[in-house]
Amino acid sequence: MLKFFWIAAFVAVPTFTFAASPSAPPLPDAPQPVAHRAAAKNLQTAPPAGAPVVRYAPLYARTIFPYETPRRLTARQKYIYALRQWVEPVNLLPALLSTGWSQYQNSDPRYGTGADAFGQRFGAAIAREDSDRLFTDGLLPAILHEDPRYYRKGESATNFHRGLYALGQVFVTRTDGGKVVPNYSGFLGRGMALGLTYAYYPAASRNGGVLLRGFGSSIGGLAVFDLLREFVPREVFSHLTIFRDPDSERIPAANPDR
Repeated sequence: MLKFFWIAAFVAVPTFTFAASPSAPPLPDAPQPVAHRAAAKNLQTAPPAGAPVVRYAPLYARTIFPYETPRRLTARQKYIYALRQWVEPVNLLPALLSTGWSQYQNSDPRYGTGADAFGQRFGAAIAREDSDRLFTDGLLPAILHEDPRYYRKGESATNFHRGLYALGQVFVTRTDGGKVVPNYSGFLGRGMALGLTYAYYPAASRNGGVLLRGFGSSIGGLAVFDLLREFVPREVFSHLTIFRDPDSERIPAANPDR
């Protein structure tokens, strides 16, 4: 009997001790391999089989190509679109050309001749170009709900029709909804930028004749720029920007903002 008691005690004590002790924390799961995580992410973000895939243009692209679908710019994004152009080195070229021609002709703005005059002319040209971009590509498109981007006709048309189309874009633009309307932002914005020159042009160049000539040259410059945007290959555009936007984005049509 005593022997049976000691055997029962020997079996019961470890069992009781194991049950009374706090349960051990579970071991953490083994880390998932990086390749498996990447594959799982791709499975989550990939569009369903058969879902339409749309090729979207970069959000701040200045030229929209025929095979691309643009995303609608908000008012804030239109200001960003305009301000990004202020820091693009390539946009210094029009200011340098106009400054050199004005210096050579000693024409308006009449700062005189010499290195100091060239510096003043260049500063005035930068101020005019930047205010022009702010008004025509940012402020007025945001107020009037117009799209400041250029929509390229593309190689499906003849060069003659493409040229006519590009020149016509000087006078028309698109609304945020895609409707073609007169280019109110382009014309009003350039007029406002020229009116602002009264704040920094010398007195000899603050008159109606200077404004009219400046407005004409501004419209002519826009026509040349639109021709370039219609015919210059896309690869050239990609090397003229400090903003390395992708050529395009392939995004499921049901979720264009992802």
